[in-house]
Order: sequence, then structure tokens, then C-alpha cells
Amino acid sequence: MKARMTLAEAATGHPDGTLSMLRAGITHTWGQLPVGLQAALAVRIEGEMGDAGPHEFDLRCMDTDGAEVMPQLKGQFEVPKGGGVMNFVLNFSTGFPRHGRYTFVLRVDNVQQDNWPITIAENPPGGAKP
Repeated sequence: MKARMTLAEAATGHPDGTLSMLRAGITHTWGQLPVGLQAALAVRIEGEMGDAGPHEFDLRCMDTDGAEVMPQLKGQFEVPKGGGVMNFVLNFSTGFPRHGRYTFVLRVDNVQQDNWPITIAENPPGGAKP
């Protein structure tokens, strides 16, 4: 099983199994505390024939100390007998309480499959004031 995720300004899943994303690949944001972020986390899980059957996932966002900064998302999905792809999009709005590094972590059946780091800063990269 393979899983990949990316953070985008907006994302939509389509019935044909594709995803549309706007400004995908966000790794930095900045501002005064709490730093607000309205975004979409797009997740694609690819299961092979040996992965057929039901699975559970959880998605969390943690700071460098391991404290969760958003409510954890849990769910289930099923991989068909011949294998297949499952996409989902988590649209969210949150305020990060401190400047620093945070990580979105995706686990399937209690095994980490992917993570997406984001740095929350006071100023944009390069030090310029917003």
C-alpha cells in the first residue's frame, strides 16, 4: 500500500478518481499569532491486490513536541479485490498557536504511510515583512 498527501489552497475529488488542486505543495505560511490557515489536505491511497479488504486510517497534525493541534480525523475504506485507489480531501480552517514546525501524519492500520511538514513563521521566507 502506498499513500501520498499534499497541502493545497483548495482541492476537489472527482468521481473518476482524479483530484484537482489549486496552489498545491504548501510548506510555509506566516502571520501574527494565531496564524490562520484555510487549506485542503489531499490524500491518495493506492492499494494492491494483497491489500484487498477493509482498512482504517487516521490523520493528525502535531507540533514538534508531539502535541496534536487539530482534532484527529479517523475513517475507514476498502480496497477492492483487484487493488485500487482511494482519494479524500480534508478542507479545514485552523489557527496555529505558535510559530514553528508542524507535521500532518497519515497512518493506515496504525502504520505511518506519509507525512507533510509545514513551517509557521512570523514573516515570509527570506525575512521580508508581509
